[in-house]
Amino acid sequence: MHLLPLSYIPPTQSDYRLYRAANGLLCLLISDDQASQATAVLQVGVGSHAEPAGLPGLAHLLEHLLFMGSAGYPQPGAFPARIARWGGRFNASTANQATRYFFSLAPAGLDESLHQLADMLAAPCFHPAQVASEREVIEAEFRTRLADDALHEQAALAQVFNPAHPLSRFTAGNRQSLRGTPEALASALHDWHRRHYRAGAMALVLHAPRSPEQLRQLAERTAAQLPAGTLDQHRLPPLFCDGALPTELDWRGPGAQDDCTLWYPLSDCAPDSIATRWLCEWLNSAAPAGALGYLRRQAGLAELRATVETGAEGQALLRVDLATLSERPVLPLLAALDTWLRAMTEQNPEDWPQTHRQQLAHQLGGNGPQGDPLDWCRRYAERLLTLSPEQVLDLSGTQLPLLTRQAWRELLRQLQPDARLLVCRRSRLDAAAQALWTATPFTLRPLAVLPDQLKVDLALLPWPSLQPLPPAPAGLPWGGYLPGLRLGKMAPPSANRSRTRLAWVWPASESSQAERSWLLACWSVQGEALAQWGQLLGLTLQWQLVGELLQLDAAGPADQLPGFLRELLTALQRPPAAEQLALIEYRRQQWHHQQTHALPAYRLLQQLDGEDAAQAEVPAERWASLCSSAQLYWLKPQGWPEQERSMLAKLLINLCPALLRPLRMEAPAARKPRVQASDVSCQHADRAQLLYLQAEHASAEEDACWRLLHHCLADAFFAELRTRQQLGYWVVARLRRQHGRAGLLLLVQSPSHPHAAIEAAISDFLQHQGAQLAALSTTQLQQHCTHLADLMQQQRQDPDQQFEAHWQDCLQQTDDHLGAEQSALQALTLAAWQGFVARLPRCPRRHLRSAN
Repeated sequence: MHLLPLSYIPPTQSDYRLYRAANGLLCLLISDDQASQATAVLQVGVGSHAEPAGLPGLAHLLEHLLFMGSAGYPQPGAFPARIARWGGRFNASTANQATRYFFSLAPAGLDESLHQLADMLAAPCFHPAQVASEREVIEAEFRTRLADDALHEQAALAQVFNPAHPLSRFTAGNRQSLRGTPEALASALHDWHRRHYRAGAMALVLHAPRSPEQLRQLAERTAAQLPAGTLDQHRLPPLFCDGALPTELDWRGPGAQDDCTLWYPLSDCAPDSIATRWLCEWLNSAAPAGALGYLRRQAGLAELRATVETGAEGQALLRVDLATLSERPVLPLLAALDTWLRAMTEQNPEDWPQTHRQQLAHQLGGNGPQGDPLDWCRRYAERLLTLSPEQVLDLSGTQLPLLTRQAWRELLRQLQPDARLLVCRRSRLDAAAQALWTATPFTLRPLAVLPDQLKVDLALLPWPSLQPLPPAPAGLPWGGYLPGLRLGKMAPPSANRSRTRLAWVWPASESSQAERSWLLACWSVQGEALAQWGQLLGLTLQWQLVGELLQLDAAGPADQLPGFLRELLTALQRPPAAEQLALIEYRRQQWHHQQTHALPAYRLLQQLDGEDAAQAEVPAERWASLCSSAQLYWLKPQGWPEQERSMLAKLLINLCPALLRPLRMEAPAARKPRVQASDVSCQHADRAQLLYLQAEHASAEEDACWRLLHHCLADAFFAELRTRQQLGYWVVARLRRQHGRAGLLLLVQSPSHPHAAIEAAISDFLQHQGAQLAALSTTQLQQHCTHLADLMQQQRQDPDQQFEAHWQDCLQQTDDHLGAEQSALQALTLAAWQGFVARLPRCPRRHLRSAN
């Protein structure tokens, strides 16, 4: 293997090395002694755009079939079973120009799992019987995706793109597009795989607590399994035919909403360029001089999100999603955007605070890659196949040059009114044609161009602030006891990234789900500008409703997080301004629409969590009473500066005076029936069923038994109902705690099977598995317990697992419940296990079914 130079390496304790194997495989190896999990990503630089025109969906079908057996591992479903044994997770995805396979698990399972994955990519079986079976899974997935607006948008867009361009193709695949005998389809799969799955078109990323030499040897063994060769390069035609733009495309999907998206084709657009980074920042900015802020004031815009989707050979598409507060004509909005773009074209980037922006990038890059290693390893794999080695590791853009005036103008000159596509999703659409495969209604017509509005001088508007956070002013002593605050404490983070969670709670009589969703919308709007600033430093905010809790997760560099949270709470001290109320109501209605139009499986999970998605108007005066009656759970890292902690105490008490009163825990509800069955209304045709089995009481031994039950059943449930019975492509079993008690969740969503068949399959599975679990010997039980306890020990080292365990301790007022559960698992006796299995048929359960 040949070592390649890396001009930029994140200044962390990890060791980064980039190799190219003799057969062309690119290998990025990250040796990290602090890693609690091993992560592997194998990306192939070919996707649906390369499949034969006569077999749409072939790349997607191939991705599925790689898990159905290979030369060295012929048993279907063997890979998911292996990952499950090591307490891991895996997935795969097919995109336009790449197919990605990845997993994360206990480090001890890395070698064998990577060996099997490489064998799957190198020598898949493609047995005709499995081909026929997985074609039906693709059909089931397609029928479920017919409820997804994204599929219909793609089908509508295909009517506008150049017919010779791959973006005009149908790529999801279904039974009809993948027609033919299983034998003929297997032959086509063999041929396509042989031509495209070559090491020279692949990238491997490994992140594990191994030495650099150990990782190099593992990568070398993996490369030796893969066939040599590179991909043939084919020149792409233009994205649009001459004269195709400007055009308006209207389409109707199942979402029953109105919004619009602008598409601008870009040429000579380098991936991850400094010009497109600045363009998206300016478009997305809610500051007065940003496009979002300007259009909110001038044209009644609610939301704007701009992204650049890069393709091969310098082709790219700028996508700008737009949503208005009310039903307004779209052309005046476009005219206002054109005015803003024209003003931005005259701006000189050399006058912008680019140096300070670069310092922020260096500060962010100095913290190393942020978040889940699986996420940033996937990003590295994609960059390996599209960027030069010098750019691969520079996620924050520290090595990008300063933006010049010429480069900025060249980019913005492509954003002309006569060179764009307006795509409008309509809740109603009459006299429309239908797209092939999806039957998506659509209409096409020329797009009118309104004259620009009056010239706007952006120099007179406030620019987005890039200033550092100010120091904390004097607050209140933190030593005082706040009876309405339940505080959970964590050890200071070992790395430079930290995380905290706050959850506001009310007695049931003092807030409704609609009111909590309205307050969430208030706070998200009030903190929007700060959240955008924080993204530049890797600081993130995530608001969500979790059952009866209004929850905020904040994460980022440990030295910045306390001040970031302080500035957020400062922004929440006053009621929302009058001009923000319309946007707040819009966001609340959007949340309600997403809840009620969610896929059946998600609707059942919402019902299990007690989310009623009630649609009721909330008067603005409720802000004060909701804030004043809220109390708080807070999981906070230790070691925050005293001055920051004292200011946070003052801000929290000002916002929520009820923190000075005892925490009002609700009295336990009357015991519910042992079996609760109910139907849940859904907007989509798929059938879904959820069965939740729950412990009658909480104890370390009971928790250990439920964890062992999940460990024994999760893979078997998937293999039986998904792989063998083909009930649907969404089949999951999860360990789930609710109200302090452990439980097992079984969930199936099917586009093809009736409720009776799903219910019978789940019942038969539990009956059959129950007999097997009751028959475990002492030796078998000890083997299961020892293996699972080892996995728990590995998982307890994972920062995310640690965080969630501390959060459960905070909610339930326990002390290291996970450690107690691990000890109970190691001490579990056969008699205790058999008693647990015998009680299962009589345990409390909830049975939820979707209803159209």
